Amino acid sequence: MATYLAIDLKSFYASAECADLGYDPLNTNLVVADASRTSKTICLAVSPALKKFGLPGRPRLFEVEQRVAALNRQRAQEASDHRLAPWGSIYRDELLRSPSLKIEYKVVPPRMAFYLQRSAKVYEIYLRYLPPAKIHPYSIDEVMMDVTDYLASHHTTAHDLAKEIIQVIQAETRITATAGIGDNLYLAKMAMDIVAKRIPADRDGVRIAEMDEQKYRHYLWAHQPITDFWRVGRGYAKRLAKLGLHTMGDIARCSLGTLSEPQNEETLYREFGKNAELLIDHAWGHESATIDDIKHYHSTNHGLYSSIVLPRPYTFAEGRIVVREMANMLCLQMVKRDLVADEFSLTANYDAQNLQDGHDYHGAVSKDFYGRDVPHPDHAKISFKVPTAAPSELVDHFLAAYDQSFHHQLTIRRVTVTANHLVNRQQAQERTYTEQLDLFADPEQAVQAAEKQQAQRDQDYKLQKLILKMQQGFGKNAIIRAADLKDGAVAKKRNKEIGGHQA
Repeated sequence: MATYLAIDLKSFYASAECADLGYDPLNTNLVVADASRTSKTICLAVSPALKKFGLPGRPRLFEVEQRVAALNRQRAQEASDHRLAPWGSIYRDELLRSPSLKIEYKVVPPRMAFYLQRSAKVYEIYLRYLPPAKIHPYSIDEVMMDVTDYLASHHTTAHDLAKEIIQVIQAETRITATAGIGDNLYLAKMAMDIVAKRIPADRDGVRIAEMDEQKYRHYLWAHQPITDFWRVGRGYAKRLAKLGLHTMGDIARCSLGTLSEPQNEETLYREFGKNAELLIDHAWGHESATIDDIKHYHSTNHGLYSSIVLPRPYTFAEGRIVVREMANMLCLQMVKRDLVADEFSLTANYDAQNLQDGHDYHGAVSKDFYGRDVPHPDHAKISFKVPTAAPSELVDHFLAAYDQSFHHQLTIRRVTVTANHLVNRQQAQERTYTEQLDLFADPEQAVQAAEKQQAQRDQDYKLQKLILKMQQGFGKNAIIRAADLKDGAVAKKRNKEIGGHQA
């Protein structure tokens, strides 16, 4: 039987900052957030010490401020003279020893390049135990590993191996970690995500949980919220609730129902299509995918997308500047990978303030991530007969779609551009593309127009390659377009970021 190990670095960004500043992440109140944006900015991470005061992992900065202020008011009420000392502390042990101290916390800006370096250091530790073929980096702070062969050859247990790796990580980086062990990848991840993160640490400060199918059904079938489970987001949870299903146990029972019963397997397939199969498998604790499957997986219909959350509500005119920039950046991404596409899409998410007093909007309304009413997002699709990555074609089409399909009076908060049906540029050029002409069209003119268009694409490709070469040698802002200097433009700032955060 196979054995899998999942390891997650606890509050990675905050812990990495604490360690670099000489603080203990388990004893220091620290928040990673770009306070220069606004208090509405989302915190990238909250240290384990601050989480123990009841803060979630990814709050907005103002929520941290409000929560800490509320805690300090409560501490003042409980103090002997109903007042807190004029000074405070960021250290949890001091705050617990002295209830009259004010809870304080340190805010540090994100440093994505530094976090990537720390993540690479931790990955080096994993490589001391297993080859890359047995390790799947799931994210910057999480990995999944097939430890079956290692356990057999080293005559050890998965628990002892996990504990050793966690202790080495803590000794060399001062970052704590949790681990999950399972008979398949899903069980290992659920053991880590749901169980290990909630159990008390052992005498060495290590949290490790083990899970097989029977334990999974016994301990997690009734667990809520269902969004704690892998691949079950808010959308899935709402659709399941509509069917009267609120737990993994509910889904498992539903899959056993007969066709004459209101809840059965067909109910799930009608609602979720082919994705119902994975949902049912996970409800029973089954997962057939292996690390080897992941390593050899290649999507047959993949896409590229780029999305930006704007620093403030943008007017329609300002949004147009961003759409131009995003289209150009998408072209660069495609040329960098030697890809072209024949289908593109543009999405704009509107700001919640559009529904406040004084705004005359009567269209469709939906909920945003935070449950607020917002105007329903607008979406436009752009298609080409011949796959392309040429800015001379794409930018104009994106702007035309924006002008025609999006609300001119609403302010925008998010812009997303997507390229679908990606194919290799060389393969696309080797294909034959046909076009139906009408009786009055001149075939020679059509051929000449197609050749002229292809020549323009080739010229665009060479220019994009030159831009990429200059950016690689001198930085992404070594060469920019004049439009990127306009008020509201985001490209220059975005070029200095990694994953939307400061490098």
